[in-house]
Amino acid sequence: MHTSDSRHDRLASRLAIIISRLFRGETLYPAQLAREFNVSARTLQRDFSERLVFLDTEPYQGGYRLAAGQRPYRTDSDILYFADITHITPLFPSLDRRLLSVLLSPENGAPCLVYHEPPQSAPTLFGGFYVVTQAIVRRRLLSFRCDGQEHEGMAPYKLIYFQRDWYLCGEWQSALRVFRFSQLQNIAVSGRRFRQDTVIARTVTRPEFITALPHYQFIRSLP
Repeated sequence: MHTSDSRHDRLASRLAIIISRLFRGETLYPAQLAREFNVSARTLQRDFSERLVFLDTEPYQGGYRLAAGQRPYRTDSDILYFADITHITPLFPSLDRRLLSVLLSPENGAPCLVYHEPPQSAPTLFGGFYVVTQAIVRRRLLSFRCDGQEHEGMAPYKLIYFQRDWYLCGEWQSALRVFRFSQLQNIAVSGRRFRQDTVIARTVTRPEFITALPHYQFIRSLP
């Protein structure tokens, strides 16, 4: 009887840990879990296919994660990713889940504050900013007017915020181009898709390139 109870306790504990990790947004791999819990890979497969069948999981990169419909809130992984793409991560000695729990604790208020100067011209909620971000995500060509010139078939790569301005970086006429977002007019998305140039895609994320954005047009005009 004791052996049976112990087995069921281990099963309940294993399933509770798996469920907790799934709801934290983690992708779980049966082979790794089998080693961690000292059970067979077949047992872990049975956990996902039978014991956790009430959860809407989906295969992802060789593992399992919660399907999008069961992820109604953002996880620690999402927050860490957002901190990374907004370049907040380097400001802390080690930005991980342990530090997040301290920074985001509702008790006594947040211990830290990171200040960014607001843009000189803030983008509107339903204006071109949303159109451009969707074009970047869906790899769709753009058309717009800037400085009195029409730009057709521009491939948008990134919107980058630096020194109180948003900049649209991408490829136009087979060359890397930069446009101050506040100067764009009549923005429209084309039905045509594009494939990113890997060299340009790497270049626009380099710190040296980003810090030169306010002077890019001048540098480009030099003979």
